[in-house]
Amino acid sequence: MSPAGEIGTSSTPPRTNAPADGASKGNQCHEFKIKDEKLGMVDLLLHTSHDERATHYGLQGRATNVVPVTSEALAKKYDNPPDGMAAKIFLGEASRTTELEILKRVEEIAKVHATVQGHIPELFWHHTFMNPTSAIREALGVPDPTTGNRVLYILVFRKLHPITKLHGTELFDVWYQCILFYVRIFIAFITFFIGIACRPPYSVQGKGLSSRYHLMWYRRNGKLIGVLNDYDLSSLANVVGPQGNECTGTVLFMALDLLTAETQRGEVKHLYRHDLESLMWVFI
Repeated sequence: MSPAGEIGTSSTPPRTNAPADGASKGNQCHEFKIKDEKLGMVDLLLHTSHDERATHYGLQGRATNVVPVTSEALAKKYDNPPDGMAAKIFLGEASRTTELEILKRVEEIAKVHATVQGHIPELFWHHTFMNPTSAIREALGVPDPTTGNRVLYILVFRKLHPITKLHGTELFDVWYQCILFYVRIFIAFITFFIGIACRPPYSVQGKGLSSRYHLMWYRRNGKLIGVLNDYDLSSLANVVGPQGNECTGTVLFMALDLLTAETQRGEVKHLYRHDLESLMWVFI
């Protein structure tokens, strides 16, 4: 994986390339080459006009984009993942615990709890661009340029499929697997998603839950495996700094207790049952 510091990057303008599976002919791509300390030069071909891309553009927030990606270097290292790969690109708060750190904590749990293994996102590679937004603000003479400072991250995962593509018993099975995974992680002193009560010293709290991006699945040996995905708004409960206390959950799937003025003012404690209720709304 790429170290925290940027060693060197190069890119080419958008170009038309042979489309990835599911993309239309004439798919527009963006190609990047990033120098990695272990792998050498890592090539990334981002399929930015692919039908399965998830985009968010704006002047505020993380501006998260998830697009299919192909890479000769990563395909060689990981034996051509049969489901392909997806790149997640976003501007994360520099002062917040990174998604990489959250994933490491979850992976530690998976090492000692076999029932957790296989139900977490498989991270292939990551890179942090060491050009924070504070540098731009400082150059423009913006007061307090480091306030809300953000850093650009790119994470490459094994490609997953949203639960919304399933029906009938397959839908119920994957949804149920995600609930069991959540319970196991909670018992192991990790909490996440909408922002459950802290359980020190080994806990994670976070915000947001949606059927499209958080409840995912892949196929292994003919069996559908449910995955709880997307940890970029999670935070370690015992870490000082931004904890994501703002209400950023997907309204359609949030517990009713969290849709109140008291919650908006930060007066409602997020509980375990709030997340279970959220999972119920997702299934409905």
